[in-house]
Amino acid sequence: MPVMEKLKMFVVQEPVVAASCLIAGVGLFLPAVVRPMLDSFESSKEVPQPILTETKEEGSQLCAFYKNP
Repeated sequence: MPVMEKLKMFVVQEPVVAASCLIAGVGLFLPAVVRPMLDSFESSKEVPQPILTETKEEGSQLCAFYKNP
C-alpha cells in the first residue's frame, strides 16, 4: 500500500492525533526557519534598555493614579 493511502487512512481513523502531529510539525518547523530569517534582517538591532530610575518613577506615578482615581 502506498504511503499516501496509509496517511489518508490514519487521518480518517485518528483525526485528533493527525491534527496534533501537524501542529507539532509546524511548531518544530517555524523556529528552525523563521528565526534565522529574522536574524538575517538589518532591522533586528538591539533595543536600548530604559534607565531604571525613569522606569521606577513612571511606575510610582502609575500606582498613585490607580490608588486615587
